[in-house]
Amino acid sequence: MEVFCDLHLHSCLSPCGDDEMTPWNLVGMACVNGLSLIALTDHNTTRNVPEAIEAGKEYGVAVLPGMEITSKEEAHILGYFPTLEDALAAGDEVYDCLPAIENDPSLFGNQLIKTTGDQDGGILSKLLINATSLSVDEVEALVKRHNGITVPAHINRGHNGMIGALGLMPFLPQFPIVEVSAGLDCPAYATKGRFQLHSSDAHRLEDVQGPVFSLQLEEATPEAAFRFLKSIYG
Repeated sequence: MEVFCDLHLHSCLSPCGDDEMTPWNLVGMACVNGLSLIALTDHNTTRNVPEAIEAGKEYGVAVLPGMEITSKEEAHILGYFPTLEDALAAGDEVYDCLPAIENDPSLFGNQLIKTTGDQDGGILSKLLINATSLSVDEVEALVKRHNGITVPAHINRGHNGMIGALGLMPFLPQFPIVEVSAGLDCPAYATKGRFQLHSSDAHRLEDVQGPVFSLQLEEATPEAAFRFLKSIYG
């Protein structure tokens, strides 16, 4: 079946995300926009994924556990996980790899954890948009250790895309899936033979995309989505 999705979304836990991007609000917006599947991919943490999953049950939107990890080379890499438990364990390990630099909300924005119907669940103190101490290869190994898969984010956009961060895309078979930003040039070699995702990278509710990108899945569930993406890795 054709499942419309947005697999790169940030909540109010990412300091660059609006405070209105609570798990329930963003899942609700995905529902309004005609999406059946999303992934919550906050910067270097998975702490708001549990609440997004609960909101998804209410709105009928499948939520794939995810995270956007910043390597020490400043490359942004999406990690997707088969279970919430895998995602939370990976998120804790990635958070531990961030430098001990506290967030300044007046400069970077709030880092809000939400729980039980978007109630206040506290904050994370480390600045989440910093680079971790993990290399690209170490990010890949960490995600794999927690049963996940890695997808380089917006490879053709800015210095945080893998092309900008490394100067090139690693050759296949590494990273058989990539996220490509629509409307921007992308070298043909970087996507040749690779499956492409097109997501919004939304940090505001109005930026959550509508039914413009879909996956052909057995059913509209996070398990089916992960199986499909995993199958591309072989």
